[in-house]
Amino acid sequence: MAKEWRCKKCDTLLGIKIGARLHLRYKQVQYVVDGGDYNVMAVCRNCFSVNDRNGEEEPPPSGAAKG
Repeated sequence: MAKEWRCKKCDTLLGIKIGARLHLRYKQVQYVVDGGDYNVMAVCRNCFSVNDRNGEEEPPPSGAAKG
């Protein structure tokens, strides 16, 4: 199952997580980060906001209903 990684400020697509891999692509350049213990930082190409992502799943937003 693929999960999008988007900029926290402007919602630009930064990468796609597929399984334990994070796929990052822009124009002709493509990177794949493999494994569950990674820490990746990306500067958004549109708003220049710094975004970080580690290999663990992100926690649900505070206030999200528990099910």
